[in-house]
Amino acid sequence: MSAWWNGRFGRRFILEALLLFSLLTLYRLGRYLGRNQVDVAFQHARDVLDLERRLGLDSEEGLQNVLLHHLSVIRFLNRYYAMVHFPATVAFIVYMYAKAPVLYSRIRVIFISVTAVALVMQIAFPLAPPRMMAGFVDTVARYGPAIYSRPGVGSVANQYAAMPSLHVGWALIVAYGLWQHTRTSWRWLGVAHVALTTFAVVATANHYWVDGLVALVLVVVAVRLVSTRAATQRLPSQVA
Repeated sequence: MSAWWNGRFGRRFILEALLLFSLLTLYRLGRYLGRNQVDVAFQHARDVLDLERRLGLDSEEGLQNVLLHHLSVIRFLNRYYAMVHFPATVAFIVYMYAKAPVLYSRIRVIFISVTAVALVMQIAFPLAPPRMMAGFVDTVARYGPAIYSRPGVGSVANQYAAMPSLHVGWALIVAYGLWQHTRTSWRWLGVAHVALTTFAVVATANHYWVDGLVALVLVVVAVRLVSTRAATQRLPSQVA
């Protein structure tokens, strides 16, 4: 019993779970801080749409209009958006902890860093999602499964936290971790998860393309910093 408690799947595992649970709780509580900045959030949305028009990225509405003729696809993407994001991330983190402890330590830092910076950005830059703007359809509200219409959710959750998209950010971390961990075809599962997640958040009008691009930048910066730190820590032993 003592050996188990002092091993990786005893006390250390519980502490890791508590750390990540505390981070996610803090993130969810922090998101509430921007829920009342309605006017600013809609002005930022207009600014983002204007920026995308100038960059030639304003294809969200056209993409959604095409997909609305294929309701089976829309319903699939709705469920992927609502049901896969969190369970897939948790399953990935547990798998990394169990199977790749060295890589897990890097993934943990990347995950915490990206989530923390995203929270600060979402509070500092409240952004109304496309589903709240004219010309877009809130496909989740119309075709299910219900999210914000659940009792008590819509009144407290910050629905103006579109920038950056942590759906995309966490999916990118999953893809990075799987790509580093295995050389088998399973590594492409992470790539598919990123592609489906990005497609889903845009098609359901929950995020703009720019939200995903900002998430990509955050993940790339975090990965580079963590990789540089790891290389620096290895350098003395290699020189010696």
